[in-house]
Amino acid sequence: MVKFKDNDIYALKIKDKDSKYYGKYIIIIKCSYEGYPKHINKGMFRFKLSKDKSIPKLEEVNNLEYIITQVQHELMKYMPLPGANVSFKDHKKKRDKIKVYPDEYGYLYSCISEIFPLNKNIPKDLIYIGNVVLDLPKYEYIPFSDYGYKGMFKWENIEKEIINCYELFNLEKSKMFSKEAAESRKREMLDLIEFHKKLEKIDFSKIKFADEEEIEDSLTYVGGEDKDPFN
Repeated sequence: MVKFKDNDIYALKIKDKDSKYYGKYIIIIKCSYEGYPKHINKGMFRFKLSKDKSIPKLEEVNNLEYIITQVQHELMKYMPLPGANVSFKDHKKKRDKIKVYPDEYGYLYSCISEIFPLNKNIPKDLIYIGNVVLDLPKYEYIPFSDYGYKGMFKWENIEKEIINCYELFNLEKSKMFSKEAAESRKREMLDLIEFHKKLEKIDFSKIKFADEEEIEDSLTYVGGEDKDPFN
């Protein structure tokens, strides 16, 4: 079992012969974020791509480009939405104090992602390069929540998925990189925020819910053959 330590750097050769990146190396960098719990940080990594088909020397890794693993609209900084005891207005004031760096589309970029499960199916050809503190990605957005708002990969799919991220995000081949797509994502986020703000005004203590007996009594069998609800 590999015991990953922060700033450990590994190389994984791209073996897909149909890929234009065949023979290059994915550089895998163990990292952590102080805002995440220990069990999540255990599997946090960032990634780079070698320039050619040779394993980069430790001192060369810092100059390689980080691979973007997630792109989110700037309004994602308000996620997760606050609980019942926090108003969105107060929540927004707190989040607005934190500096983020959206691009021309209003997107935020993340490079930090989780490999889960960490110790299952670790590639046997993972090559250790060394341990060194690298410069952090410029203008990286670290999701405030470790649950559901960050990238996640499995070892068995990591070669394909990391290259896919590089193509979609670093090279901007994704359809999301258009003014129309960005505006659509913005509207979706604004609708979600408005929905939450409406929920804040509901006093759930005054809502009467039917108990189980009332629900069972209200069910009526109407006969006929059972049908598959997905057909």
